[in-house]
Amino acid sequence: MKQSKSSPARTSHLRQFAALTLLWAGCAGLAQAQSSPWFVAASLGFLHDTNFLRLSEGQATPAGYTRSDTGLTSSLAAGFDQMIGRQRLYANATLRSTRLTNNSVFDSQGYGFQAGLAWEATRRFSGEFRVASERTLTGFDPGPNNIIIGNNLQTNTQVDTVFRTGIVTALSAEVGAGWKDVSYSNALYEPREFNETYALAGLRYRPSPASSIGVAARSTRGTYPRYRTLADGTAQANDYRGQYVDLSATYRGSGKTELRGRVSTGRTRYDSATQSDFSGVTTAIDWIWEATSRLLLETTLSREPSQDAYFLSTDPNVRPLEISRVATGLRLRANYALSPRFGLRASLGSTHRTLEQVIPLAGGVVSTLSGNDTTSLVSLGAAWTPLRWLSLGCDVGREVRRGDAPLSSDLSNGNVSCTVKAELR
Repeated sequence: MKQSKSSPARTSHLRQFAALTLLWAGCAGLAQAQSSPWFVAASLGFLHDTNFLRLSEGQATPAGYTRSDTGLTSSLAAGFDQMIGRQRLYANATLRSTRLTNNSVFDSQGYGFQAGLAWEATRRFSGEFRVASERTLTGFDPGPNNIIIGNNLQTNTQVDTVFRTGIVTALSAEVGAGWKDVSYSNALYEPREFNETYALAGLRYRPSPASSIGVAARSTRGTYPRYRTLADGTAQANDYRGQYVDLSATYRGSGKTELRGRVSTGRTRYDSATQSDFSGVTTAIDWIWEATSRLLLETTLSREPSQDAYFLSTDPNVRPLEISRVATGLRLRANYALSPRFGLRASLGSTHRTLEQVIPLAGGVVSTLSGNDTTSLVSLGAAWTPLRWLSLGCDVGREVRRGDAPLSSDLSNGNVSCTVKAELR
């Protein structure tokens, strides 16, 4: 009879989790020795996905890969959140490692980090400075070709700062600025890398401590430094500029309802990829409602422009094709507490995208394709906290996309995930 053996990925992950547990135990001693602002946590997550590669329905699985896969993710996090007088200083960092049973080429190590200072002076001036960085495995290209080009890690880095005046008055002014950079580990994704700066100035009116309304003018400038490779091998950049007016508001009613919203109007113009120019209205609205002492409901509605690309070839000299997109999404979430230690959660969402792809042809002629797709997601889960420092949770979900060829395609997948987390504060 054939004896079963533990897979190398599983054995490696168990050893890694054991090492993380020992490190967590040592850090826990430090956390207990300090005051409550400090925390340390370790977690182990399990995931099974029936369509890990996000292949279209009826599409053959590429040689050397499997359509479904099972993975384990271990992580260690630590940080603090400290008030010093009227100043708040915080920082936290997370290290993650993911190992897959079959598609091991996508094994990855990632991290997350953020730190900031929220300050206040003479009760008339305040501000905040924040820096954040995260490195994660990118999702797979959603285009109909679904070309697999190997492991690719995405790194997002962002710095934001804002200065406000008029704390003790109903009307206050604020100015802010920031910078964002997106880069990839795989050279074939260089055309997608970009960096952006922004500046804003506005006014905010607070009729009550719990409600406010604000208006601000925002200007952005950015560039895709390697948008296109020319015939002589040099890189051509694609610069862009945007001007927007943002109207935002917050409202809290009797501690049971909270409403946050933003409506923006303006335009973005590109120097090279002019087909990606955008003018119009975008919005994001969040409504949180504590229906009962046990039931919490949250609704999110958004309409945002974006741009993406997928590659018709793995040859780095072949230019990617831009797809201009406007996505309208609605998501509903519910959390129900059966007891102080056990709860249920559910999520239902749908996103509709309008797609447009401009294909350059010989002689300067272009061909334009249009289409749309709709993606629906549903998930159900449960969470249990047997001890103050220990929590466990599991979720099951399903994703279904229906799209128009050739810019999109039909796909579906199901997934199951479970996480155990230990945290001390």
